Amino acid sequence: MLGLTLGAVAFAQVNVLNVNYDNHQTGANLQETSLTPQINWNNFGKAGVFPVDGQVYAQPLYVTGVAIGGATYNVVYVATMNNSIFAFNADAPQSPTPLWEVNLGTAVPAGIFNFTDILPEIGILGTPAIDAVHQVLYVVADTLPSAASNPVFQLHALSLVDGHEMYGGPVQIAASVPGTGAGSSNGTIAFNAYWQLQRPGLMLANGVLYIAFGSHADAGNYQGWMLAYNPSTLQEKAVYNSAPNGRQAAFWHSGRAPAIDGPGDVFAATGNGDWDGVSNFGESVLHLSGVNLALLDWYTPEDWSNLNDQDWDVGSAGLILIPGTNYLLSGGKSGLLYLVNYDSMGHLGANTTSTVQGVQVNTWGIFDMVLWNNPSSGPVVYEYDPAGALKAFQIVSNQINSTILSQYTPENASIYAGLALSANAGENGIIWLVTGNQDADGDPATLYALDATNLARVLWNSGLNASRDQPGSFTKFAPPTVANGRVYVPTLSNEVAVYGPLTSAPTAPAAVISSVVNSASYLEGAVAPGELVTIFGADLGPTSEAQGQVKDSYVTDSIGGTQVTIGGISAPLLFASSSQINAVVPFGVTGTTAQIQVLNQGQALVSTTVPVQSASPAVFSVNGEGGGQGAILNQDGSVNTHTNPAAPGSVVVLYATGAGITTPASQDGFITAAPYPQPTLPVSVSIYGLPAQVLYAGAAPGLVAGVLQINVVVPANAGPYTYDQVVVTVGDYVSPSAVTLTVQ
Repeated sequence: MLGLTLGAVAFAQVNVLNVNYDNHQTGANLQETSLTPQINWNNFGKAGVFPVDGQVYAQPLYVTGVAIGGATYNVVYVATMNNSIFAFNADAPQSPTPLWEVNLGTAVPAGIFNFTDILPEIGILGTPAIDAVHQVLYVVADTLPSAASNPVFQLHALSLVDGHEMYGGPVQIAASVPGTGAGSSNGTIAFNAYWQLQRPGLMLANGVLYIAFGSHADAGNYQGWMLAYNPSTLQEKAVYNSAPNGRQAAFWHSGRAPAIDGPGDVFAATGNGDWDGVSNFGESVLHLSGVNLALLDWYTPEDWSNLNDQDWDVGSAGLILIPGTNYLLSGGKSGLLYLVNYDSMGHLGANTTSTVQGVQVNTWGIFDMVLWNNPSSGPVVYEYDPAGALKAFQIVSNQINSTILSQYTPENASIYAGLALSANAGENGIIWLVTGNQDADGDPATLYALDATNLARVLWNSGLNASRDQPGSFTKFAPPTVANGRVYVPTLSNEVAVYGPLTSAPTAPAAVISSVVNSASYLEGAVAPGELVTIFGADLGPTSEAQGQVKDSYVTDSIGGTQVTIGGISAPLLFASSSQINAVVPFGVTGTTAQIQVLNQGQALVSTTVPVQSASPAVFSVNGEGGGQGAILNQDGSVNTHTNPAAPGSVVVLYATGAGITTPASQDGFITAAPYPQPTLPVSVSIYGLPAQVLYAGAAPGLVAGVLQINVVVPANAGPYTYDQVVVTVGDYVSPSAVTLTVQ
């Protein structure tokens, strides 16, 4: 049976070269022969993980037959928010060591933008695109050069073989158009990397590379930008701005790439923004020339102004072109699913016209949708209702049948989802749905396999054996990649979870450390004595999650035989699992670098070296995401929240780590009691950019040594906002600014 399975995998080789599988952006792999509703699902599960150095928002890509180091591999390419690309052997899910990896520069801390939608950093967000013929991966990295105060976007062309730069890359993204809109100067609008966000996936089609840009949560002077590049020279060919005489009109698509038709024209949809039907096209579906990005046609709902007022972006789900037809699908935040004749889009019009059909499929929000262009029974579109049901709708005679074909509501349904479809042409369709549980710590994801002909029929889900199959933390909008008998699920847990047939063959553990981050900021960097750190990787600790133990007022340095030394000193352990260890840097660590070594039963498994500095401060957030609402207590002892703000002039309590050595000297792992050690370096705090009076800065009573408590007075002029940034400075070392306080 195993031989038959492997034979099928070898026979049905398929490449996944861009987000949502194809130029039409259907979200479907219609060449999957191994994964069918009839397989033995009892033998399907999490076969391994690919550990990486940051969160994964981009869809993993898959290329067959890549020659690397004298051997030929099927390769999964993973892009991270830490601006790294990893290449893994797709056929060895239990081998966590990459074939190669490359980092493309310092990622941008989210606090720079006071932007909490994505935390803690922004690096590679849009899914790359691959040219399998010329063996090139194209990717845009958001970087913060050390000498620059503002971010820059760089376009890279990397070899699939070893990650080296090709075609003279990287090149900095730059563009300008005539215009008098937001951010213009002397009749020109220049692309501003500070305000733009490279959210949609890249698209390579007909010898042109297309890159689209949105914004950071509708903030600042931005527009939608669509850029076309020559993929062989990395030279810019054409530019389109969606609101050159206005503002907004972003291309964001929930990560979906621009769609490309047979002749090579480009289709994209905009979000909230100005509209005049001449040069400004917020809330619109656009048809652009693939040659020069000239606007060829468009459709805008006549209630566009109301859509703006309600924050109901027309372009929230991007577009799908229905293969073999001249129709496209678009979904917006209003809950309307549009079917549009893209040969005659109708310009400004009602939700239903002779060329447009708008169907109200839910009361709010379409972000995730896929299409099964079934040659047997016709097209079926699947859309996910926020915190609700996944629904299927048949398209008959170029009309959406508003009667629900089938539906399924997952347990603990999340607002957003990840969605993909696999089938063998018109047979054996499976919907792969990824949801998160926001009510549980870490927002754990669940992967579902649903019968595409009847969504109510659940074939399998990772919750059936969660201890083995749980993917990790949920990444919104990120589609799973289904290719050649396996499913690759991106997560915020610094790994891609790999699903497929399980094997009973024993495999030797191959421990890997993929990153070491501050446990408060979740950012990589130098560590400091007493800092709480998180070590990510694979095969690091026990297969089941385990908490640290306290013995005689000290946190122990071992969990189930797992130990960590830093600079040769045993570190107190707070948590351990196969993919993550939380530890406290011993206060005795000195020098400019230190080796971190993970051991099991006294035997060394893996090590890495990290830089060391006197302090590396970061403030804890309430959700443990590296930013957003801080883990902050108001003066009455209640937790500071958006609905429970602090008053100006009141005292709030912050919790941080990374303050360095203390006086008197702190003891490793000690549960703090009086007398309370205080950092030897001076501690200061700013709130909303204003200095805050520090009443106390020292060890947090009742918590492990290394957690810093800071009591501060909220400045009189702070707020009144829900996003007042909090920054802690210890000596000359400054914390990231992604943690916020609500003041009213």
